[in-house]
Amino acid sequence: MDVKNLSLFPATEAQIKVHRERTFEPWGRGLDLESFCQRDIALGHLPHAAHGRWQVWILAPRENAPTNLDFFCSCETYEREVVVSGKGTMLGYGVASVITPPRHRGKGYARHMMRLLHYILADRRLSSTFPPFPLSEWGAPPAVPAGFGRGIASALYSDVGPTFYQQCGIGTSKDNGWIVKDPEVTIWQVPDDTPLPSNLEPLTEETQEEVWEADAKLIQDEVGGETPTTTFAFLPNRGVANFLQARSFFYEPSTREGGVWGCKMKDLDHTRLSFATWCLDPGREGPQTLLITRLRCSPQSFPTILNAAFNAARTFGLVQVEIWNLDSSLRDVGKELGGVTSMRDDHLSALAWYGEGSVHDVRWRYNEKFCWC
Repeated sequence: MDVKNLSLFPATEAQIKVHRERTFEPWGRGLDLESFCQRDIALGHLPHAAHGRWQVWILAPRENAPTNLDFFCSCETYEREVVVSGKGTMLGYGVASVITPPRHRGKGYARHMMRLLHYILADRRLSSTFPPFPLSEWGAPPAVPAGFGRGIASALYSDVGPTFYQQCGIGTSKDNGWIVKDPEVTIWQVPDDTPLPSNLEPLTEETQEEVWEADAKLIQDEVGGETPTTTFAFLPNRGVANFLQARSFFYEPSTREGGVWGCKMKDLDHTRLSFATWCLDPGREGPQTLLITRLRCSPQSFPTILNAAFNAARTFGLVQVEIWNLDSSLRDVGKELGGVTSMRDDHLSALAWYGEGSVHDVRWRYNEKFCWC
């Protein structure tokens, strides 16, 4: 079908139901369809998604989009707070669950949907060189619903390699879509026994939010100032970092009651925040893994915090601990403690940039698991 006859639309409730059913096959991870849909509905009421922060989009013919249940493809977006050097706190988006049913694959629909999505999410006033919408090639632009069109960036996590989403460019370009940024992973095998020092405070479902709020303020201070290179980061508060933990409960309900989801160093003079948060990765193929979603600590406190993660992993019956993009100041210590660093071949963190300058030159700080969606 000619792309001029297609556009991007917010999904209706009936279309959201179809989208959920389509995503079940690749991402059900051991749940039945009913449980998977119930999980999705429940997660949609949490702070990271509530009050219009979560949206499903469909690519469909303009003529029948509101009633079309055989739309060509769909995706989800999450509005999130970000901090940008020299600008402070702004809005960005996470993009997730890009799905095309088999009967519609191989026709370029997903690529076109993602190209259109830039024009829904981007605040085009932020860049003097933002490409105009290619009317002659694509027809009329999609309508931008109220509350959208305010982003300086969007991020996604590619399971189809680094090239596809890069080629989903802004306008007709094939090089300025979502660019993979630092897909490093460090993995430790969980030892049989590790000491647990007394100066650690466990973080529970109820006590984590205070840590994430404090961390968000520190990230704002650390990233928000002027720097020679444009620097960007997602913030972990407002439910963003809680999402992965909440998701774990649907696969392992027994972990919710009394579970420990991180640790914090007891700092008597309150001058340094040192902590880690983690979640499960149920249903994943391969070794069962504890995922450190956010880590802030010094090289001196890192062994203690990692030992706490090892203890939690053993409690959950897991065999390895994983973290994305271990801070450069911790890499030598991490290696001494048995960590092996490599490049991921899935969940490749990729960034699209709507501000001044090239996405290739933007530095993504704190590119850790907490902001995955």
